[in-house]
Amino acid sequence: MPTNDQRPFTIMMAFRRTARLMVEELSARLIADGYEGVQPSHHNVFENIDPHGTRLTELAARADMTHQSMSELVAGLETRGWVERRPDPTDGRARLVCLTPEGRDLTRRGLHHINEIEAAWQRRWVEAGHEGQLRPILERALKEADG
Repeated sequence: MPTNDQRPFTIMMAFRRTARLMVEELSARLIADGYEGVQPSHHNVFENIDPHGTRLTELAARADMTHQSMSELVAGLETRGWVERRPDPTDGRARLVCLTPEGRDLTRRGLHHINEIEAAWQRRWVEAGHEGQLRPILERALKEADG
């Protein structure tokens, strides 16, 4: 972490920066795979969408974004052909945001890269002195926090 200023080092800062670096690397890898136009902000949709689609309001809530911001993000992904809006079979008035076949391919490729990126970060953490697997520790802590 840069130390050229007087900001205190916090775990929150470390988690936020690590997450940003991981998502930026994921986007770069997907672009190298030929998914032109992938942006880190798109991760807010892909990490929150259910396999059979998710309502826009739920996507926004899961991503901690406004409905309007999520709507703009989804519209951009629709333009690229990675998601589409379909009627919700449980409520004719509502619509679901669903992955297209290309969006499912993108997601599968993304999960492959995520596994590699997480493994590389796990090695960094071990080299920095953390001996155990961090993922299960974080999962347990988050489950406890969510109560």
